[in-house]
Amino acid sequence: MLQPAAGRWLLLLTAALTPNAVSCGRTSAPSPPSAPSPTPAERVVYANDFNGPLGTTYPEWSVGRYSWTGNAAGTIAAGSGTEAIRTIESASGTQRFLGELGGPIILQAPPYDARHFVRVDESIDLSLTGLPGHGSLTLALDLYILKSWDGNNPIYGPDRWSVAIDGERLLATTFSNNFKTGIDVSLQDYPSADSLPQTGAVAVNSLGYGFWFGDATYRLSWTLPHSASAATVTFSSSLNEGKSEQARSTRDESWGLDNVRVTIR
Repeated sequence: MLQPAAGRWLLLLTAALTPNAVSCGRTSAPSPPSAPSPTPAERVVYANDFNGPLGTTYPEWSVGRYSWTGNAAGTIAAGSGTEAIRTIESASGTQRFLGELGGPIILQAPPYDARHFVRVDESIDLSLTGLPGHGSLTLALDLYILKSWDGNNPIYGPDRWSVAIDGERLLATTFSNNFKTGIDVSLQDYPSADSLPQTGAVAVNSLGYGFWFGDATYRLSWTLPHSASAATVTFSSSLNEGKSEQARSTRDESWGLDNVRVTIR
């Protein structure tokens, strides 16, 4: 508006100056919108379904490293060892996978009780090198929990499983295939504390281990910030008892990996 000031008129602009506001008789053009940052494309850097010939080993996978405790009865001393982990076939003969993991049979004969049980730990590494530039990494896999895992049971367990990338723990939990009750109750901590056995599994008893408590398949994945040119994925278990199962004399508790896939962005 116009107002007198010392014999002169001053033009006061009272409208807010926006990109389309009039200023000194000229109109400023609206600023173009900023282009969104492109989402990096996902890139597969490792994938293995382990469907090759039986007995195949893989250079990117370490040997299985296992150790066991002595038992309270004093009949077994602590020890350690390694074993080749390779493509094997499920008991049903319908699925090939990387296994069996969980450690060998240490307690060779009865009695099978808390004083004679041993705890067997085993781990295996997947080592990836030469990764191209990226800001995140995703690990996906199928985990097979086989035979008589006892979850949080204080006598026959706890039976634990974990996975880490470059030392960063992604999951540490317990699993159970044991539906017994009373003193044998065996709840698991996946997906949450004290869940029923096999909770969260995408398939149960599909691999042919019904002769000894069955099996459960878990489809797992994690995404984490990652930019290094190499990555080491460590899979581990800690299982109590260390004996054979009593139907076919195979490992009482074991596990396997399948459809392992690593992608980066």
